[in-house]
Amino acid sequence: MTKMMLLPDGMRRWSQARGVCLDDGYTAMADKLIEFIGWAREEGITALYITTSSAANFNRPEPAVTTFLVAFNDVARRYHGNCNFDFSGLLDLVPERYLTELEELREKSDKESEFTLHYILGMSLSREVIGIFNKFNGKITALTEEILASNAYVPEQVDFIIRTGGAIRMSSFFPLMSPYAELYFSPVLFPDMTRADFDTALQILRRRERRFGGYPA
Repeated sequence: MTKMMLLPDGMRRWSQARGVCLDDGYTAMADKLIEFIGWAREEGITALYITTSSAANFNRPEPAVTTFLVAFNDVARRYHGNCNFDFSGLLDLVPERYLTELEELREKSDKESEFTLHYILGMSLSREVIGIFNKFNGKITALTEEILASNAYVPEQVDFIIRTGGAIRMSSFFPLMSPYAELYFSPVLFPDMTRADFDTALQILRRRERRFGGYPA
């Protein structure tokens, strides 16, 4: 049971390189995400976590924020019936009309599916930790890993993280409960990603020896 997290990056640069509007770039991203989900399922990925945005992304001009919200809701609308769909994150940043639709799609999704598609909206590791602390401050005698996991944006260990777009950094996107996740940074802008690019990433990730702090076997 392999869990993967995807940071789809590069839509603005893809749009600029082609002389098209940002909406077109995110439309291409949405189509590519549907393909990517299919590739992941074919390779036995049981849960795919997609970072739709960081908390800082909501500071962009309103039209740009609307563009990525519309695109990710479109993907959920197109695919929710084929998976167990869920979402988490700083949901207070998401305008109600988009959040309401995601809630409806979550309820309509296939709860018996062996594949989970999970969005993280408004991701911020520092604000995630602060939110958990404030939620339980004075209400529990001790914070445990079990409490952290049950309240984290990503509630389980992620095995692999793929970030596209060429940036070799995590920004605010690292999942709290996945300290041993294997990372792969692709130079490809996400709308340009091919099955060959995906296969290369997955082959490299699967070849790595995962020690989880121990000595080599």
